[in-house]
Amino acid sequence: MKTFVWMAMGVAGAALLTGCATSTPAVREVQLDRSPMTHKLEPQDVRRTVEKMAESLVSAPGVKEAVGGTRPVLDVEPLKNRTTQHVDMVSITDSLRMQLLRSGLFRFVDKSTSGTDIEFIDAQANLGLTDPKKAIKAGQQSAAQMYLTGALSEMKNQVGRTVDQYYKFSMILKDLRSGEIVWADEREIRKESTRPRVGF
Repeated sequence: MKTFVWMAMGVAGAALLTGCATSTPAVREVQLDRSPMTHKLEPQDVRRTVEKMAESLVSAPGVKEAVGGTRPVLDVEPLKNRTTQHVDMVSITDSLRMQLLRSGLFRFVDKSTSGTDIEFIDAQANLGLTDPKKAIKAGQQSAAQMYLTGALSEMKNQVGRTVDQYYKFSMILKDLRSGEIVWADEREIRKESTRPRVGF
Protein backbone atom coordinates (compact mmCIF):
# COMPACT_ATOMS: atom_id res chain seq x y z
CA MET A 1 0.00 0.00 0.00
CA LYS A 2 2.80 2.38 0.94
CA THR A 3 4.55 1.61 -2.33
CA PHE A 4 1.39 2.50 -4.24
CA VAL A 5 1.06 5.82 -2.35
CA TRP A 6 4.67 6.76 -3.08
CA MET A 7 4.25 5.89 -6.76
CA ALA A 8 1.08 7.98 -6.99
CA MET A 9 2.82 10.93 -5.38
CA GLY A 10 5.74 10.58 -7.78
CA VAL A 11 3.44 10.53 -10.81
CA ALA A 12 1.56 13.58 -9.52
CA GLY A 13 4.80 15.43 -8.89
CA ALA A 14 6.12 14.64 -12.35
CA ALA A 15 2.87 15.82 -13.92
CA LEU A 16 3.05 19.04 -11.93
CA LEU A 17 6.62 19.71 -13.00
CA THR A 18 5.77 18.92 -16.61
CA GLY A 19 2.83 21.27 -16.50
CA CYS A 20 5.02 24.06 -15.06
CA ALA A 21 7.66 23.50 -17.71
CA THR A 22 5.30 23.61 -20.65
CA SER A 23 3.08 26.46 -19.46
CA THR A 24 3.64 29.88 -21.04
CA PRO A 25 3.32 33.20 -19.21
CA ALA A 26 0.18 35.23 -19.77
CA VAL A 27 1.01 38.27 -21.92
CA ARG A 28 -1.30 41.17 -22.60
CA GLU A 29 -0.90 44.60 -24.11
CA VAL A 30 -1.35 47.51 -21.70
CA GLN A 31 -2.08 51.18 -22.30
CA LEU A 32 0.76 53.67 -22.35
CA ASP A 33 -1.01 55.71 -19.68
CA ARG A 34 -2.10 53.73 -16.68
CA SER A 35 -2.42 54.12 -12.94
CA PRO A 36 0.87 54.32 -11.05
CA MET A 37 2.12 50.96 -9.81
CA THR A 38 5.10 52.13 -7.79
CA HIS A 39 6.60 55.27 -6.27
CA LYS A 40 9.54 54.91 -8.67
CA LEU A 41 9.75 56.61 -12.06
CA GLU A 42 7.61 54.76 -14.62
CA PRO A 43 7.49 54.81 -18.45
CA GLN A 44 4.37 56.98 -18.59
CA ASP A 45 6.04 59.54 -16.30
CA VAL A 46 8.99 59.83 -18.65
CA ARG A 47 6.89 59.95 -21.83
CA ARG A 48 4.58 62.67 -20.54
CA THR A 49 7.52 64.70 -19.24
CA VAL A 50 9.38 64.54 -22.56
CA GLU A 51 6.25 65.60 -24.45
CA LYS A 52 5.56 68.51 -22.09
CA MET A 53 9.17 69.71 -22.17
CA ALA A 54 9.35 69.60 -25.98
CA GLU A 55 6.00 71.39 -26.25
CA SER A 56 7.14 74.08 -23.80
CA LEU A 57 10.39 74.63 -25.69
CA VAL A 58 9.01 74.91 -29.23
CA SER A 59 6.16 77.23 -28.15
CA ALA A 60 8.25 79.60 -26.02
CA PRO A 61 8.37 83.18 -27.44
CA GLY A 62 12.07 83.48 -26.60
CA VAL A 63 12.90 80.38 -28.61
CA LYS A 64 10.91 81.54 -31.64
CA GLU A 65 12.68 84.90 -31.48
CA ALA A 66 16.13 83.31 -31.19
CA VAL A 67 15.48 80.84 -34.00
CA GLY A 68 13.90 83.40 -36.32
CA GLY A 69 13.23 80.88 -39.09
CA THR A 70 16.94 80.02 -39.50
CA ARG A 71 16.74 76.47 -38.09
CA PRO A 72 19.95 76.65 -36.01
CA VAL A 73 21.98 73.53 -35.28
CA LEU A 74 21.01 72.22 -31.84
CA ASP A 75 23.12 69.93 -29.69
CA VAL A 76 21.17 67.96 -27.09
CA GLU A 77 23.47 66.93 -24.26
CA PRO A 78 22.64 63.66 -22.43
CA LEU A 79 20.50 64.47 -19.41
CA LYS A 80 22.19 63.94 -16.05
CA ASN A 81 20.81 61.47 -13.54
CA ARG A 82 21.03 62.89 -10.02
CA THR A 83 18.79 60.26 -8.49
CA THR A 84 19.58 57.05 -6.62
CA GLN A 85 17.72 55.01 -9.24
CA HIS A 86 19.00 53.50 -12.46
CA VAL A 87 17.30 55.53 -15.20
CA ASP A 88 18.18 55.20 -18.90
CA MET A 89 18.98 58.88 -19.50
CA VAL A 90 20.33 58.18 -23.00
CA SER A 91 16.93 56.85 -24.06
CA ILE A 92 15.17 59.86 -22.51
CA THR A 93 17.57 62.22 -24.32
CA ASP A 94 16.95 60.41 -27.63
CA SER A 95 13.18 60.73 -27.17
CA LEU A 96 13.51 64.43 -26.48
CA ARG A 97 15.72 64.93 -29.54
CA MET A 98 13.17 63.10 -31.68
CA GLN A 99 10.34 65.34 -30.44
CA LEU A 100 12.36 68.47 -31.25
CA LEU A 101 13.40 67.10 -34.65
CA ARG A 102 9.73 66.64 -35.55
CA SER A 103 9.05 70.29 -34.72
CA GLY A 104 11.17 71.43 -37.68
CA LEU A 105 12.67 74.34 -35.71
CA PHE A 106 16.20 72.94 -35.47
CA ARG A 107 18.84 70.99 -37.31
CA PHE A 108 20.91 68.34 -35.58
CA VAL A 109 24.44 67.02 -35.95
CA ASP A 110 25.63 63.68 -34.65
CA LYS A 111 28.74 64.52 -32.66
CA SER A 112 29.89 60.92 -32.55
CA THR A 113 31.27 60.72 -36.09
CA SER A 114 31.78 57.03 -36.75
CA GLY A 115 34.67 55.28 -38.42
CA THR A 116 32.39 54.55 -41.37
CA ASP A 117 31.75 58.28 -41.85
CA ILE A 118 35.47 58.96 -41.93
CA GLU A 119 36.05 56.12 -44.40
CA PHE A 120 33.45 57.59 -46.78
CA ILE A 121 35.06 61.05 -46.58
CA ASP A 122 38.56 59.62 -47.15
CA ALA A 123 37.36 57.48 -50.07
CA GLN A 124 35.79 60.46 -51.80
CA ALA A 125 38.93 62.54 -51.35
CA ASN A 126 41.63 59.97 -52.08
CA LEU A 127 40.38 57.29 -54.48
CA GLY A 128 39.78 59.66 -57.37
CA LEU A 129 36.34 58.18 -58.12
CA THR A 130 34.40 61.30 -57.18
CA ASP A 131 34.30 64.75 -58.76
CA PRO A 132 36.74 66.76 -56.57
CA LYS A 133 34.41 69.74 -56.68
CA LYS A 134 31.58 67.70 -55.18
CA ALA A 135 33.57 65.51 -52.80
CA ILE A 136 32.99 66.19 -49.10
CA LYS A 137 36.12 67.41 -47.38
CA ALA A 138 36.99 67.03 -43.72
CA GLY A 139 36.26 70.02 -41.52
CA GLN A 140 32.99 70.99 -43.18
CA GLN A 141 30.55 69.57 -40.64
CA SER A 142 28.11 72.02 -39.09
CA ALA A 143 28.90 73.36 -35.64
CA ALA A 144 26.30 73.60 -32.89
CA GLN A 145 24.80 77.06 -32.44
CA MET A 146 22.59 76.20 -29.48
CA TYR A 147 22.69 73.47 -26.89
CA LEU A 148 20.16 71.89 -24.58
CA THR A 149 21.07 70.37 -21.24
CA GLY A 150 19.20 69.18 -18.20
CA ALA A 151 19.00 66.89 -15.21
CA LEU A 152 16.69 64.63 -13.24
CA SER A 153 16.78 65.02 -9.46
CA GLU A 154 14.77 63.51 -6.62
CA MET A 155 13.84 63.86 -2.97
CA LYS A 156 12.49 61.00 -0.88
CA ASN A 157 10.81 61.07 2.52
CA GLN A 158 9.54 58.08 4.44
CA VAL A 159 7.31 58.24 7.50
CA GLY A 160 6.34 54.86 8.84
CA ARG A 161 4.94 52.81 5.97
CA THR A 162 4.39 55.82 3.69
CA VAL A 163 6.97 56.80 1.06
CA ASP A 164 6.76 60.28 -0.48
CA GLN A 165 8.83 60.47 -3.67
CA TYR A 166 9.45 63.72 -5.56
CA TYR A 167 11.12 64.03 -8.99
CA LYS A 168 12.09 67.12 -10.94
CA PHE A 169 13.15 67.35 -14.59
CA SER A 170 14.91 70.66 -15.30
CA MET A 171 16.23 71.82 -18.68
CA ILE A 172 18.01 74.86 -20.13
CA LEU A 173 18.45 75.95 -23.76
CA LYS A 174 21.44 78.21 -24.38
CA ASP A 175 22.52 80.26 -27.40
CA LEU A 176 26.25 79.67 -27.89
CA ARG A 177 26.74 82.85 -29.94
CA SER A 178 25.33 85.24 -27.35
CA GLY A 179 25.71 83.12 -24.23
CA GLU A 180 22.07 83.83 -23.38
CA ILE A 181 19.70 81.35 -21.81
CA VAL A 182 16.90 81.24 -24.38
CA TRP A 183 14.58 78.90 -22.50
CA ALA A 184 14.35 77.04 -19.20
CA ASP A 185 11.64 74.92 -17.69
CA GLU A 186 11.04 72.18 -15.18
CA ARG A 187 8.48 69.44 -14.66
CA GLU A 188 7.64 67.89 -11.30
CA ILE A 189 6.36 64.42 -10.46
CA ARG A 190 5.29 63.47 -6.95
CA LYS A 191 4.20 60.02 -5.84
CA GLU A 192 3.14 58.48 -2.58
CA SER A 193 2.99 54.81 -1.73
CA THR A 194 2.11 52.90 1.43
CA ARG A 195 3.65 49.56 2.24
CA PRO A 196 1.27 46.82 3.40
CA ARG A 197 1.30 45.81 7.02
CA VAL A 198 3.37 42.76 7.86
CA GLY A 199 1.55 40.04 9.72
CA PHE A 200 -1.89 38.50 9.93
